[in-house]
Amino acid sequence: MKKSLPLFVFIFFSFNVLGQNLYLKITADATSELRTIDSISYKKIHANAKGITDEANSFSEKLKRIGFLENEIVSNKKTNDSTFVFNFKLGKKTDFIYINIRSNSELKNLGVLDSKKDTLKMAFSETETFLNATLNKLEQKGYSLAKLRLVNLKSEKNILTADLNFETEKLREVNDIVINGYDKFPEGHKKEIRRRYKNKIFNQETLKSIHADFEKFQFVTQTKYPEILFKTDTTKVYVYVEKAKPNRFDGFIGFGNDDKGDLKINGYLDLLLVNSLNVGERFNLYWKSDGNKQTTFNAALELPYMFRTPVGMKASLTIFKQDSTFQNTQTAIDLGYYFNYNTRAYIGYQSATSNDIQNLQGSTIRDFENSFLTGNFEFTQFKNDDYFFPEKTLVNIKGGTGKRTSENSNNNQFFANIDLRKNLYLNDKNIIYIRSQSFYLQSEDYITNELYRFGGINSIRGFNENSLQANALYSILTEYRYVVAPTIYLHSIIDFGYFQDKTTKNEGNLLGLGFGFGLLTKNGLFNLIYANGSKDDQQIKLSNSIIHISFKAKF
Repeated sequence: MKKSLPLFVFIFFSFNVLGQNLYLKITADATSELRTIDSISYKKIHANAKGITDEANSFSEKLKRIGFLENEIVSNKKTNDSTFVFNFKLGKKTDFIYINIRSNSELKNLGVLDSKKDTLKMAFSETETFLNATLNKLEQKGYSLAKLRLVNLKSEKNILTADLNFETEKLREVNDIVINGYDKFPEGHKKEIRRRYKNKIFNQETLKSIHADFEKFQFVTQTKYPEILFKTDTTKVYVYVEKAKPNRFDGFIGFGNDDKGDLKINGYLDLLLVNSLNVGERFNLYWKSDGNKQTTFNAALELPYMFRTPVGMKASLTIFKQDSTFQNTQTAIDLGYYFNYNTRAYIGYQSATSNDIQNLQGSTIRDFENSFLTGNFEFTQFKNDDYFFPEKTLVNIKGGTGKRTSENSNNNQFFANIDLRKNLYLNDKNIIYIRSQSFYLQSEDYITNELYRFGGINSIRGFNENSLQANALYSILTEYRYVVAPTIYLHSIIDFGYFQDKTTKNEGNLLGLGFGFGLLTKNGLFNLIYANGSKDDQQIKLSNSIIHISFKAKF
């Protein structure tokens, strides 16, 4: 029987040693027992008497776990003003345990225990590990409230025999997911995530998966980890969220006069609105004009989980005008299936019309129309707690087959557009960013105004925006990013590409080199990039360098 130090003795001693540390020493009379005690770690320095008592009792439990079931405290005394000595007697050690599982057919049927054995034999020190592992297996199979006990204990020599008693309630399945903190959470998303987990076996992995799925939604932030409410007949998961601020704005506008005195507008706008209508939609508006040579306009809308189903739709309108030479207008509409919020597959229709503004109808620039049936796969992975680099992974693969109609000619065509991006986190401060951007257009002949346009801050840097054209492009864009502080990072730029333009019989390599930095302010993220672009083996000239500036404000 274990002896405990009387409480009043410790109270008396604690007044004498108030303001100083107390020391615990555990010992034994037998040399062999002392060696065992010395091999077990315990906390020796304490702030008060209660800590010493708790540690002595905890040490007794440690002894039991390794087989000294009959250990007891035979004496305790104070040897000086601050040291207390507890003397243990370990008793006989139990080395092995034989656990009878003959009567546990349910555990065997669940595949938790070996169905071929009636008795499990193991070292006694492994008992706790075995019981915890068995409970973990039961939890994974949906028996979250299962209990295991060893009963009918009998000891003979150094062997303990016992029966394994199994107690459990019904199999636990997810019956409902309750979302707290955001009353207008999009109904389509809510229904889809409930459908996905309805009647799914509940365990910690399921809870982890639910948490991960809500992390994919950029329009909410989870305020704490999901919780579970077990009732007699139901299992509910409670998710705690608040509406996030994923909207983004970047832009400027300027006014001026051309050589004729006419008003010219130049500027840049990049606007992203997410879940503004509380249906999970995404609306993107992009406009850029240099006032003279180029104007680009793009509007895109995405509606996920339409009619509360895993079906979504996206549509876009793109207009590109090259000075007074030509103007392209492209529309696209896609219908998609959401495997989950970040993984989608689309089929769609895309068409474009191009007008030769000067009506030259030459061999390289002329009016045309095209249309394609398209297929598109998208995968995105976000790191929402990283304001600098929230997009961790992106895979966007699109292809289409169709035809182009122009004056006196019809051509069958095929195109493929691939955009792959990845942030590789070496650690919290060092990140490698890799992007692969490729485009290919197959046709019997090519028209200049149908070619893919690239160059600028969103493709190979060091070149003017959309100043390059190609029917085929293969590029690798890289950055080494170093986070100097929570509000600033530096990065290098090494971009490489190969392009082919069959309208001018021009092909070659492109190289963009440079550096940049990002500065996080209370209003948004400011980025500055200095890059120099060159073709083939051209000598790099500082006069060809370009500075790209952007400021993204979130709201």
